[in-house]
Amino acid sequence: MKKLVLSVLLIAGFITTNVAAEDLKIGVVSVERILSEAPQVDAVNTSMLERFGPQRDALQSLEKEITKMQGNYKRNELVMTEDKLNELKKEIIIKIQGLKQKEAMLQQEVATVRNQELAVLQQQVRGIIDDISKKGKYSLVLSEGVAYADDKLDITDKVLDKMKAAFKKK
Repeated sequence: MKKLVLSVLLIAGFITTNVAAEDLKIGVVSVERILSEAPQVDAVNTSMLERFGPQRDALQSLEKEITKMQGNYKRNELVMTEDKLNELKKEIIIKIQGLKQKEAMLQQEVATVRNQELAVLQQQVRGIIDDISKKGKYSLVLSEGVAYADDKLDITDKVLDKMKAAFKKK
């Protein structure tokens, strides 16, 4: 009798699992693809270049100046007095330290601004995914860490289309 009851419960469990699985709708999104194809990413990159381009150019100019000073040091090493050589060497070292400090500050500022811009973009992507999921009645949408997904489950194109439409409105 116990075996019969246990068998009935197991069969009932399998039947309800199959019924629940039939209502399950799953989608997959490639965030990596979105971040490489969305026009908003290009806009962020362009604004970053516009914002930090002059500072980058100034650093490149300073780097050229240091290279020129180092060349001057090597060319005149044998004809300059030791005091002049030490003075030039000290000036080169100070400029190199200043360059490194400015580069580090610029990198930090660029990273901060980029992270802020990407956070806004991530919120937009999340909102679009939520919207598509609700309208499409998806039970589950996966993004990273999916080893394989059938193309029928991929909703990345839908997300990209909405992002492109949103970008055109701006």
